[in-house]
Parts: sequence; C-alpha cells; structure tokens
Amino acid sequence: MKALIVDDEPIAQEVIRKLAEKIPYLEVIGSCDEAFAALEMINSRQPDLIFLDIQMPGMTGVEMLKVVQRNNAQVIFTTAYPEYALEGFDLNVTDYLLKPIPFERFFQAVNKAHLWYLKNQQEAPNDDLIRTDQEYIWVKEGKKLVQIRLFDIVIVRALADYMEFIMPEGKVVVHVTMAKLERLLPTPAFIRVNRSTIVRQGAIRSIEDLHIETILPSLNRIAIGPTYWDSVKEQIKELF
Repeated sequence: MKALIVDDEPIAQEVIRKLAEKIPYLEVIGSCDEAFAALEMINSRQPDLIFLDIQMPGMTGVEMLKVVQRNNAQVIFTTAYPEYALEGFDLNVTDYLLKPIPFERFFQAVNKAHLWYLKNQQEAPNDDLIRTDQEYIWVKEGKKLVQIRLFDIVIVRALADYMEFIMPEGKVVVHVTMAKLERLLPTPAFIRVNRSTIVRQGAIRSIEDLHIETILPSLNRIAIGPTYWDSVKEQIKELF
C-alpha cells in the first residue's frame, strides 16, 4: 500500500516516515510540505493512502481535501488540533490522528485503511492475473496469454504498479498488485522477503547477513527487510 505524507513540518514528516517503516505492507512513496505540491504528486504517483496535516501555509489540508481528485486514495488526518475532527469525518477521511502520534494508534489507523484497501483490490479484478493452480499461473503480457510454471519462478519483484516474474529463461512483466499476488502464491513455497520482492524457497541457494543468493547467478543478492526476517525464519524454520 503506497502512502504519501503531506505536512509542512520536516520533523513531523520524519516521525510519520519512521512509524510507517515499522509496517511491512506500507510504503512511503513521497512527502510534500504544502498542498499545491501534494495535488501534483497525488495525480502523478497515485497513492493509496495520504497522511494529511491540516494547518499548512497557502492551503489547509481541509481545503485541499475539498478540491483534490483522490482516485480511491484514503486520507488520515495528522494534526495537533482536535477541533477539526468533525469536519474531517464529514469529508470521509479514514481516521484522525492527534500529534504526538503513538505507534499503537498509528497502526490502528493504517490497519483500518489496509483492510479497506484489500477489500477494494478484491472487488476490482482489473489486472493481468488470469488463473493459478498448484503448478502454474496464467498471466496476460500485452495481448498474449502466458503460462508460467510456479517451479520456474526464481523471484517476483515490484515495479511501480507492475510485478516482474524472473525465471532462468527470461522475464515477464504483469499488471497485478503485490497484495493480490502474495495472497495467491502458495506459502511456504513463496516467501516475501522485503517490501518489493517475493522469492521461491526452492530457488534460494544461501542466506548470509540478511541477504539471499538465488540459483540465478545473474541476480544480485536480495536484501531481507528487517521487519520480514522473523517471517522468513518461521517459513524455513528447519534451517534455524
């Protein structure tokens, strides 16, 4: 889930960024210190979630929310002013966080947004993933249908709104979300190891210093995200 931070205080931006780093499924794609720059970035980057301050120079967060085309992006207000709460909910915001923001409250708000995001993804099957079973996956590559054997996949990695399947014989780029693909690929055969990468367990040659070397020599070592390390160990626990 892609997030944008809009706050005129650099320290507040950094606090939210550090809180977001603790949540594996949340990726901060940018930050802005005023509403006009935010409007441009919302149009160009299409975030799924916006952390929006209220008191900003030029245009307040409330004023911005009244004119922005959100394109299904959810909004969480982050402010030191509780008096704006009612107006915020009139504008259909997902949640309202008062600064200073404790992690527990931050996670509660983000989790609410994430549940809505997953539900929306399930109801909007406008991607190139056709069908999966225990042995292969059918995907659309342009106008062509391609069958990929699960056993042939080495890694799958995110490229903006697309996923790249990397196999010994080549690559296939597919328009599908990480969240949907992660739900469909069987575990523990496939392990998510960082924000943007899923690895087939059988394609792992070695793990050292939180890095994975695969059976594909042309691939650089893949870093295991610190928040994913416990999950990786659990899925291949016989090795630890």
